[in-house]
Amino acid sequence: MTDIQARLAEINKRVAPIFEEHVRLTDAVNKAITLILTVAAVGVLTFIAIAPTEQSLKASARINQEQFSWQK
Repeated sequence: MTDIQARLAEINKRVAPIFEEHVRLTDAVNKAITLILTVAAVGVLTFIAIAPTEQSLKASARINQEQFSWQK
């Protein structure tokens, strides 16, 4: 083994734990971003699902309010 190869092997030994930590942190960031995007998508889909019922809820609330005001 030449001197350069020995030095490269030594450098690789020192860099290996740092590289493993980098890979671990990159995976964690990817999972966090996936979670955030999933939660955002669920929120948007929930809003889209509820939006059509908003008018009927407003109408029924108004009817209930009118009925309550006439009972006084």
